[in-house]
This record gives sequence, structure tokens and C-alpha cells, in this order.
Amino acid sequence: MTQPGYDVFTSHDGISLAYRVSGEGQPVVLVHGYTVTSTTNFATHYSDDGSGQLVGADGPTVESALIGAGCEVTMLDLRGHGHSDRPHDPDRYSMEILANDVRALVSRLGIGKAALIGYSFGAWISCHLLSDPWVSRAALCGVGSSCVEGEDPEFDESTTTMAECFLHDRWNDYPDYKALRAWARLDGSDPDFMALGLVAANAFRPVPVATLASASLPVLVLNGGADSGAADDEDLSRFIPGAARVVAGHGHHGNAPSDPIFQAEMVRFVLG
Repeated sequence: MTQPGYDVFTSHDGISLAYRVSGEGQPVVLVHGYTVTSTTNFATHYSDDGSGQLVGADGPTVESALIGAGCEVTMLDLRGHGHSDRPHDPDRYSMEILANDVRALVSRLGIGKAALIGYSFGAWISCHLLSDPWVSRAALCGVGSSCVEGEDPEFDESTTTMAECFLHDRWNDYPDYKALRAWARLDGSDPDFMALGLVAANAFRPVPVATLASASLPVLVLNGGADSGAADDEDLSRFIPGAARVVAGHGHHGNAPSDPIFQAEMVRFVLG
């Protein structure tokens, strides 16, 4: 059952994906991160309860900030997430397939030009869309250089661990990864751990350096002050010609999108 305010479309390979369009004005396409949904990443305000747990609260969201600035906001739940289909076929997941889902939605809605915003894993996906003709500018948020091919020697190991946790319930073996499980349950929907494990096992691939080097549009790399991507040695912008780098506010990876300072930098970039 589709969540209120969302519609469903059939993507390029027959998979049904949930999406929402809200507001009016300059088109912006949002791509959410791993295990969360478009609702939790962009349409819910979270505060930190002091123990590292995120708690829903009144306050601005990425969606509301963009709508308030005069934007038409389009966001979808990635396959395997939220209210989109969650196939248990590993062949239904790859980085290119996920990027093609975004392209399919843009085509369905007849969007000619739009700003693209990706958060965390959504930023990895967005890296593969930087050369698409419909993308006018792109904000890569909540992400550092560890997503780039050859930059993180532990990339394969951590990806395998994430997949193992979701596919084979190995949370007690890897307690540091339990935050992913909590984030998957933030919006109250019933997450599909098998599907999420297949995403990690088959779609988590580092971004080729050449993909970033070929970008020829305005790009912003944006991180909250307490996120790992904010560190100088995690600077993703150095791989992207002409990219701007901004560290905004004090948010960590989970709550930075709820920070008005973070939102203001995003809006400022989108409006050019």
C-alpha cells in the first residue's frame, strides 16, 4: 500500500517505485540514502536525544525548506526501500539499475532540467547522473571521498559486513552496524532486510574517478559539521572539477538534513 501523498510508477524493468511531487517552481530531484526512505531522509525533522538516537520532532525539513524557497520537489523511495518494490532477486540491484530508476522517474514526469540532490548512498547514485542532460546542478550531501574507487582500502570489507548483517542477522557480530537497522525502522514501515542486504551486496560499488572527473556542471559537496565527510582528508570535491565544498552546522550523518544551516546552504546552491 502506497504511503499517503505518494504515487507509484513502473520503472525501466517493471519494478514499481513510490514517489512524491510537492511544491511549485524550480524542479529539484532528491535521492535518499541507504536503509532510510525519502520520507525519513527529506520530509521528517529529527533531533538527537543525546544517546545517538534520532527522534522525530517539529521543525524544518529538506522538503519544506526547498518548497519554501519556490521549488518543485520530486523524491522517490529507492527499490528495496520504503514503499517501493523489494525484490529478492540479486539481479534486480546494481548501481546502474538504481541510477536508471531515477532517470525513469524524470522521464515519466517530463522533467526537462532539474537540480539533483543526493544524500549519502543517494549521493553515490547521483555521481552516476552528473553527465545526464537533465541535471542542471548537483548537490552531493553526507558523503566523503571514501566512496571513490581506490580511496578506502576497507570498502569491500565494510560492504560485505553490511550485507551479512541484513542477509544473515549478524548484528551481534558487528554491533557498530546496528544504527543501520534502527534507521531502516525510522518511518514506522516494515523494512525488508533481505532486500536491503541485496542492495549492499550488489549495488554498493565505489565511484570511478573518471566518472567524477568528467563532470562539467556546478557541483556542491555538502556535509554536516560532525559528519565524517566533513574531514579534510575525506574531501570529495577534489575529484570533481570546479566543485564547491561546504561544511554547514553541527549535524552528524543522521540529523544533518534537519539542520536549518545545512538546509540553507542546500537551498542557496539550488537557487544558484
